[in-house]
Amino acid sequence: MMYVIGRFEPEHRSGCIYWSGSVTIDPGPADSATMLIGEAVTRHNVLVIGDADVAAGLALWLNTSPALTRHPGVPLWRAMPLPEEFGMAAREGSR
Repeated sequence: MMYVIGRFEPEHRSGCIYWSGSVTIDPGPADSATMLIGEAVTRHNVLVIGDADVAAGLALWLNTSPALTRHPGVPLWRAMPLPEEFGMAAREGSR
C-alpha cells in the first residue's frame, strides 16, 4: 500500500492539503530561523511513501518537531493510505 502525508483543510477545494516532502528554511531576525513545511501545489509533487511506519513517523515529526513552524489550530498532519489504483498511478508517475 502507498501513503501520502496530508492534513484536512475544509477551505481548500479538495478538502486536504498534502506534503511535498520538503521543508525550507526561513531566516529570521537576529540569527534565528524557522523551517516551513512545503505543501504540494500539484499532484505531481506530492510525496508518496511505500511504508506505513515511515509515513506515520514523518507525520509525527511534522506535528511535533520544535524546528518546524506549525500554526495553532491547524489540523495535524497524518499518514493517509492511497487506494491501490491511485498508488499504482503514483508509482508509474514517479519513474
